[in-house]
Amino acid sequence: RAVITARAARLIRSDFNDATWAAFWATAVEDRPAAEVAAELGLSANAVYLARARVLHRLRRELAGLLD
Repeated sequence: RAVITARAARLIRSDFNDATWAAFWATAVEDRPAAEVAAELGLSANAVYLARARVLHRLRRELAGLLD
């Protein structure tokens, strides 16, 4: 399961700008607080939450049916 998810993440990486991907990775993978990531990236906490949600949505679409 982890291998499939990692491969899907590599496939969709180019669909997102660096800040969006960094916000997603830091909060979803590294489990860092949104406020901390926001301060580091010069974004609002809301922008970090939205970035994470966009990437997760795209990742779920990519994995639809594969992990059921």
